[in-house]
Amino acid sequence: MSTIATSLLLGFSPVVAGVLIGTAVSVIPILIDTAKSHWRKRFRQQIRLAIQKEKITFSDMEHIAERWNQDRNAVLQSLRVLHSEAISGEDAELAKHCGATRQLLSQHQAREPYAELPENISLQLSRINEHDGVSDAVSQLASSLSELYSSNQREIAKQKKYSFWGFVIGILGVLLSIPGLYLSLRA
Repeated sequence: MSTIATSLLLGFSPVVAGVLIGTAVSVIPILIDTAKSHWRKRFRQQIRLAIQKEKITFSDMEHIAERWNQDRNAVLQSLRVLHSEAISGEDAELAKHCGATRQLLSQHQAREPYAELPENISLQLSRINEHDGVSDAVSQLASSLSELYSSNQREIAKQKKYSFWGFVIGILGVLLSIPGLYLSLRA
């Protein structure tokens, strides 16, 4: 092999290794997010079918949620989606069982009153709410915290997307610069 080819291979090895490692590192969160999304859809589908067959209790729903690794916020969001579909009539079969979705949603909110907040904050608010005369203040605080938390979560999701696409553009830049490097070394 010529010295130019050898130096070219040695020069590209770290670049290729970096691209491969970077790609692997960036693909892992995407795969995890895809799996979570699939689990959420499967959970919602199983709950929908159980409601339509009138074979579900709140306890059953909790077991199904554990089966699909759904946290309390994901359960709340799924129940809200099913409830809105039942009310709007998007799913005609589910619309016949609107009361069942409403009951599951109210039971979940009674058991997990601040499910949209992180668990440690939810526990603290529940303890404070046990004191006399503070329930209105706690409700207002929970509402404010919920808005703040959800806006922070949206911002984090947006930053993750920016990071991902920035990484993809960086890889493309490296890959597009390799032929130029090859041609400059060859000349």
